[in-house]
Amino acid sequence: MGIFTIPPAIKTPVNRRDNTKYCRYHRDIGHITEECRVLKDEIERLIQRGQLRNYVRNARSEPFPHQINLAEHKNKAPRLSNEPIIFTEEEASGLWHPHKDAIVVALRIASRKVYKILIDNGSSADILFRSTLNRMDLIGAKFDPIKSALYGFTGDSIHSEGVLNLPIELGTHPCQHIQSVEFVVVDFPSSYNAIIRRPTLNAIRAVTSTYHLLVKFPTVGGIGILKGDQQASRDIYEAANRSSNAHRMSFIKTCKGSLEHPPPRTIAIDSGAGHPPPNKKSSSHEEFLQ
Repeated sequence: MGIFTIPPAIKTPVNRRDNTKYCRYHRDIGHITEECRVLKDEIERLIQRGQLRNYVRNARSEPFPHQINLAEHKNKAPRLSNEPIIFTEEEASGLWHPHKDAIVVALRIASRKVYKILIDNGSSADILFRSTLNRMDLIGAKFDPIKSALYGFTGDSIHSEGVLNLPIELGTHPCQHIQSVEFVVVDFPSSYNAIIRRPTLNAIRAVTSTYHLLVKFPTVGGIGILKGDQQASRDIYEAANRSSNAHRMSFIKTCKGSLEHPPPRTIAIDSGAGHPPPNKKSSSHEEFLQ
């Protein structure tokens, strides 16, 4: 964190914090950065040590000493890395080939570690499933009404409970990025916990490679990387096939028809049941969404 020290963890229990407020200093929810008392104390400490000399107004010419002048910097976005984003054959060496697997990753959403997140380039809404949200235990989550209808692959309209803005963390330090995402909350059975789609991928300037099962994006510290879990992707696909076959046989027996009868029509948001990462067990909110 440069000249700033790592802040102590927020003491307020997670289920009592306001999930709509995010502090970039703590990298956690509960309050906004501008209201962070710990950050203000840290800034004052750095001023006393003379480490923010370039940002402090001259006390002789200004009536308020120790006033930080960030006005000239407030409109400047952090400079992202301009390194070229490339994928090498070596990065694909640890995968089973050939494959047709989807990119399934784990991310922190509102400080919770969430597994089984599908990276999908083909749709225009980031999805958070209601069952996932219930287990995240975000007390006081505030929904905004959705502005447009949501449709599945079959063209059927899907009920949405609204839009929920939550921060997600991508990559690892120092190549890390925190992005605010407008999730459409959908009360629909799914094997995935969430789906990250074009709005977020475009916002972080991400480049995906299904061959490598990787997502890369520029950050201030370099090129960030998200690695897909190939085993989880395959388990989800296999479970989807088993579920589809079970529905088909049940439908055939009920109708007493032939194998030519099609299975019941479904809305294709996702495909099948997921698989938790091996040896990942925890009762805490941060590691629960397997």
